[in-house]
Amino acid sequence: MKAALITGREQVDFAEFPLPEKAGPGTAVVEIGRTGICGSDVSAFKDGHDYPPFLSGHEWGGAVLDVGEGVADLAVGDRVVAGTPPACGRCAMCRAGHAQRCEGLTALSFGTHPLTPAHGAYAERITVPAEMLIRLPDGVDDDQAAMIEPATVALHAVRRRPPLLGETAVVMGAGPVGLFAVQLLRLSGTGRVVVVEPRQRRRGLALELGADAAVAPGAEAAAAVQHASGGLGADLVFDCAGNEAALTAAVELCRPGATIMMLGVASGSVSVSPLAWLSKELTVQTSLAHLNHEFTVTADLIASGRLRTEPLHDATVGLTELPRALADLAAGQDHVKVLVDPRA
Repeated sequence: MKAALITGREQVDFAEFPLPEKAGPGTAVVEIGRTGICGSDVSAFKDGHDYPPFLSGHEWGGAVLDVGEGVADLAVGDRVVAGTPPACGRCAMCRAGHAQRCEGLTALSFGTHPLTPAHGAYAERITVPAEMLIRLPDGVDDDQAAMIEPATVALHAVRRRPPLLGETAVVMGAGPVGLFAVQLLRLSGTGRVVVVEPRQRRRGLALELGADAAVAPGAEAAAAVQHASGGLGADLVFDCAGNEAALTAAVELCRPGATIMMLGVASGSVSVSPLAWLSKELTVQTSLAHLNHEFTVTADLIASGRLRTEPLHDATVGLTELPRALADLAAGQDHVKVLVDPRA
């Protein structure tokens, strides 16, 4: 079985692995339906930074082919999505009452989990710790399943700082996470949502998915936020862009006493003005990935039709087309979400 691994700058290697059939203790073998190309995959391909093999294809869903000894809550045929393991309950953070900061939550991503696979889901099948799998409700198809992970990134951030009824929120960046954030802010009672995004097509998607305004950065954004907020500035800004320009603009668009939620990941360092933050007495929060139980919330929202994925889906490619798809996205191709069918 071939699995695609992002191994360096503009480099994808197709490595041979045994086709998994039988699951070992605590694991499950999953046949992959679809895998989403994540922005972090594109960044690793573009910049060449070290990238754990398991992260090469970490937005995925599929069907369980086999379960190992000790796995009691999964069965062959279950449709599942890749999630985050639950808190272990044993580490220092869990024992101190901070289960949401469990030391094991990022173990798979960093390769320290004892059952971390040697490759990600740019492959026909994968063997993973059964504890990370989330069963899907009826009605969620393969394309939707592959977008549950980025949607849950947005959901985690919105749950960390839910909007108060009637607040004005700004979303910086209308990529997949930003477009999911727009919808979740609407579901959470936000008064008005303004999206700041340089690409015209993505601004159109933001409006389709519930934004009150979608504008280009700069003077247009400042005017739109002032109009939406009655001249006060934003109550809440979600930075889904992860770059210095977006973070600087987020501070400028806030009212005094507002909150900035950082969930976009900047590559390298950025410059900030502490005086600007201090003078407005801003609350700056961060949001990292997601928690195990949040995947079920996201999946249910998608199954019920309250969270839409189809407008984000631009294309599906086969596994051999992955290098070209990564190169196109790294070069700035205006696709929001490209999925991979590893069986094609």
